Amino acid sequence: MSKPSAILTFPDSCESEKWEPRSTRINLFDVGDWVAGLYEVRSLLGSGGMGQVFEAQDHALDRRVALKACWPDMPAGALHQEARALAAFRHEALPIVHGIGIHRRTEYIVMERIYGVTLEEHLHQRQRVGESFSSEEVLWLARKVAEGLAVVHVAGIAHRDVKPANIMLSPDRRVVLMDFGLMLPEVVMQQQKEIAGSPAYMAPEAIDNDLTPGAGKLLDVFGLGVTIFELLTARLPFDGSTLDEIREQQSRGAPDIRTFRPDIEQGFAALITQMLSPVADDRPDNAETLVWRFRDLQQRKPISQGPLRVLVVDDDPALTKLVEMIVRSVVPRVEVAAVNDAESAVKRLREDPPDAMFLDLHMPRMNGVEVCMYMRGAGIARRTTVFAMSAGAQDDDQQLLHHLGVRDFIPKGRDLRSQITSVLARTFPDHIQRV
Repeated sequence: MSKPSAILTFPDSCESEKWEPRSTRINLFDVGDWVAGLYEVRSLLGSGGMGQVFEAQDHALDRRVALKACWPDMPAGALHQEARALAAFRHEALPIVHGIGIHRRTEYIVMERIYGVTLEEHLHQRQRVGESFSSEEVLWLARKVAEGLAVVHVAGIAHRDVKPANIMLSPDRRVVLMDFGLMLPEVVMQQQKEIAGSPAYMAPEAIDNDLTPGAGKLLDVFGLGVTIFELLTARLPFDGSTLDEIREQQSRGAPDIRTFRPDIEQGFAALITQMLSPVADDRPDNAETLVWRFRDLQQRKPISQGPLRVLVVDDDPALTKLVEMIVRSVVPRVEVAAVNDAESAVKRLREDPPDAMFLDLHMPRMNGVEVCMYMRGAGIARRTTVFAMSAGAQDDDQQLLHHLGVRDFIPKGRDLRSQITSVLARTFPDHIQRV
């Protein structure tokens, strides 16, 4: 169902060159070749628009690796640029790069050999046996991919070719984003003279070749949106046979996914529609935002299951009372409990974890950061959404809280009511929709 990545170059005449698939070319390496005197080529794993990937034996370290080599007419240094960028990251959703080199004038990179199947292959297998993906499965997969994208987006890099064929599923439930061949730093996004990507997954501004610095991450948001739609419906939201047809379909907006899957929760359906917006600025602004949105959807309970359960933790009884009052005024069906020390909070988190917790960072004996570290280490209250509160927190503190799973940081002050209202509206919209 996925289409190969295409690169269409526009010369000064503005007439596009015809993109020629390279599947008929001879292999860059042959089985049995020794690359750099270290890597013995064992098999061809795949071919694409950028080059080929081989399995090889690393005889120096006695391990299997993957060798990725690019076609001779690809831009010089493109593969090494990909390798250097990936080598700077360490995340389970990104492949590990071991080295780079040139063999017989062919650029290659040495990467970890990831065993498994692509998400595209898994989707086709599901289709053959008549099975569909549940929304829970797709949310889990999408969040894993978004976590990998968030790492590269923070570094100012866009993948530009997010699709099922570029996502690997390993037996140990690892989800890996592959093929960074079209990756670009955001600062050079506007300088590109070519349309690049897989047509069915390309955002409108990519097809129009109308990109600005900083907009690359929105291409990835769109590509992930198409992937989610395809997994849930076994069809593409925009299935034209040409770029012009796809672009015309995009201008009308994505079809409502609930037309094909009425079981999809309204909040998830709305997020998919937002990700597929033809207007780039209307999409979620980056992958990190998507991670939080997916996490919220995974943790959210339908309002029909009961009231929202909230725990307020602060050593100041007056402030505890104020937060409780604000929450009750915002959420019509809510149960609020309050404690004034971290030890009591941990006890409640163990025995009866709430849906949400407003946690003061600065308390005697055990502070809010230590509570979050304990929650993560002990594996308790995994579904509790944590909002940290403080009169003052440094950037380093907020980064640590983010890594510990804290959803939002709320500064104490005059805007406390609006801050609490805002985070509840974003996180639990079903519970406040009738306010």
